[in-house]
Amino acid sequence: ERRFTVRELLLYSSVCGTGLDVVPLPGDAPLDVLAALVGDVAALAVKLHKPLSARLFPIPGKAAGDAVQFANPFLTDSVVMPAE
Repeated sequence: ERRFTVRELLLYSSVCGTGLDVVPLPGDAPLDVLAALVGDVAALAVKLHKPLSARLFPIPGKAAGDAVQFANPFLTDSVVMPAE
């Protein structure tokens, strides 16, 4: 449904306790973008004095907007979010 962006999920992390947890991203997301997202989560965790995770999940062969299905009961089918 594309209701949220990765940046908006990061903003929600300021009032929740998870950070960016298993966010599906394009498989070809640039390393500098992934590193910047991890750095942003770390900076927010330090600023707020709370632990936050950054489990980014690049999906090989998938682009932003593609549906992704997982054969795992611990993961929810979703849509790949654009890496920003």
